[in-house]
Amino acid sequence: MRNNRTTVRSLVTEQGTYLAMSDGLIVWETPSARRTLHLRTAATALLGVKENDVTVSRLYVGDKLGQLHIIEFPDFISSNTVSVSDAPLRAMCMTEQGMLLIADAKGRILSVNEKGKTTLMFETNRSISSIRVERKTIRIQSGWEQCVYDWDGSLSNSNDASSSFGDNLMLRRMRERKALEAQRRKAEAQLRLLPSA
Repeated sequence: MRNNRTTVRSLVTEQGTYLAMSDGLIVWETPSARRTLHLRTAATALLGVKENDVTVSRLYVGDKLGQLHIIEFPDFISSNTVSVSDAPLRAMCMTEQGMLLIADAKGRILSVNEKGKTTLMFETNRSISSIRVERKTIRIQSGWEQCVYDWDGSLSNSNDASSSFGDNLMLRRMRERKALEAQRRKAEAQLRLLPSA
């Protein structure tokens, strides 16, 4: 039977590589070993946490069903699964204080404490692709747009990078046209220098 499994998420660390496959398989590969776990559904987000600043001691896996799976190391066993949302989990980050923040597919920002209790912090009404904490703000990426939120959910800054991409694309096309025009002139000048038959 043909294997149609594909990698949907990956995380590379000094310890090894973590792969989340389309059929729910989680793989931990090191130069000397390969270990696997199987979830009920495909993973949508991975976050490795270094508690001693050296090695990954815990792997958080968010899935399509809105569940959070906690995988403990060095045993690579699933220690807990918590239902966090009714939508797929899209992105995760950890604060310096150890609070886990999760963004779901509906644009909600949720916090999860050590006991697995989930609290809705605020809603962004955006499709979130990444999240991170910077000082006292929460920065999310939503397509080309980068938004900065305060902890109470108020939007403090928003930057749409698609406009600068459009400008850069236009400038690049103008340079390409100039280069093509210069090549055409050079070819015409060489053609005029050829002796007529």
